[in-house]
Amino acid sequence: MKLKLSELMTLSEKYGDELDLILLNDIYIPAGTKVIELKAGTQFNPAYYEDYKKMNLLEIDIRYDERLMAKLISNFPEIYHQPDGRRSVIEIDRIIDSLETMNLSSKRKRSLISMCEIYRINQNGYDEPVIFYGDKLDKIRWNQVKVKINRNTLIDYKVDERGIVIFYPLMAGDPNYASKFIQFTELVSMIVESRKNGVILYPDFNPQTDVFTANNKMELLKIYNDNRPSLVVVGGELDEECKNSLLQLKQFDKYAKMILIKSPEPQKRLATLQEISKIYGKRVWEEET
Repeated sequence: MKLKLSELMTLSEKYGDELDLILLNDIYIPAGTKVIELKAGTQFNPAYYEDYKKMNLLEIDIRYDERLMAKLISNFPEIYHQPDGRRSVIEIDRIIDSLETMNLSSKRKRSLISMCEIYRINQNGYDEPVIFYGDKLDKIRWNQVKVKINRNTLIDYKVDERGIVIFYPLMAGDPNYASKFIQFTELVSMIVESRKNGVILYPDFNPQTDVFTANNKMELLKIYNDNRPSLVVVGGELDEECKNSLLQLKQFDKYAKMILIKSPEPQKRLATLQEISKIYGKRVWEEET
């Protein structure tokens, strides 16, 4: 998997040789009249940092393993994320078929993303990626790679949706604007502070970066389309304008998940967050299989 040089330096400094940072490819560094060869299969060497920079080698292919992935997730949570699950080749087949079917009836297109790398040994005896980390496995790509891997292989995957849009309609001329705005901010705070309230909405959910807000129909559609969230939390009363906004969203994405929270009452916070977590974690693509 491709890691940024800056990420490799951070990991190397923090964990040293305790963490395997194994080169996938040979690296050749000019050194006067000689060339330094860093062989595939050896540990990343931070001593050559300045040489990497001179070569403009800002990304380096490193051998994927689960421990490395765990360290990337813990050190760079805004970049690296936990998978939705681990599935067999046959199960991945079914999920991709389900996503293809869903995409035929929705303007929002969902894709299955590989959250691991699968290797085979090439003719030189080195690991060669068959499935790359971050691979978008649509039907065509999947059919190309699945014939190259063992049928018992387990694959970590993720579907490309993440985060929550809080939709709370607000109009400046509304006589109840002030009270509605307070309820809106309370709803946002409840979700952003979900961990403090003892609820992890989803293992991959980051309350600091994965919460988006919309206060009118145009904002809702744009933010939903741009950020590909997993859930829409609707606050306040379902008046006609709000209903029309949600209907338009459903016309765009038949499979959009929604939950209505009229008022974020403090005494019901825990139960409300648990319900949000339940709906957020529903995997529509597995229900369709």
